[in-house]
Amino acid sequence: MKELKYDEIVILNPLQTRYQMLSSRVLIPLYAAAIDGIYRINRAKRVRSFASMLGIIIGIIVLAFLAMFGIYFAFTVGFSYSIVGIIITASSVFGIIKLVKIGKGFGKIGNEGELVVSWSQVKTITVMNVRQENVANRPSLVLNTIAPTYKEIGDWHVLTIDGRDITIPDVDDPHNKLNYVKNRFNLNFS
Repeated sequence: MKELKYDEIVILNPLQTRYQMLSSRVLIPLYAAAIDGIYRINRAKRVRSFASMLGIIIGIIVLAFLAMFGIYFAFTVGFSYSIVGIIITASSVFGIIKLVKIGKGFGKIGNEGELVVSWSQVKTITVMNVRQENVANRPSLVLNTIAPTYKEIGDWHVLTIDGRDITIPDVDDPHNKLNYVKNRFNLNFS
């Protein structure tokens, strides 16, 4: 496993819409091209990290409202109940601090990739199964039908020197991305 940085890789088959996070496309591994080859990135780990961060953000928002309620309660009721407001405020602030610390840990989860094939082993890459997919990112099914947004999606078939055939599914704009990867990493295969 190698740590991959966003500025050093080209994501080959990203999710096209936020609605695909709830589809079977999440189960397809995420592939990325880097200077030394093509990597497989664990997409499920990234989605879990996103869901955890979303839960943490919601928790912080709820605790912030509780803290504001505690401050209001501490200053508007009698002295005997103001201690309850102070306790609510203090515990909410403590909870927010703990959630921020937990969130920093999730923020460090990067792109760990497993090398699928190095560029020195690639004989050729062929684009196959090219199709147009509706990638409209709108919440309305009516608007997606009236004004769809199409994108070219295809599969890369990587043929290696030793005869293996590796399929990278659902590459967006596959022909242009192949040319871009060849130029960016100075590759000379056909």
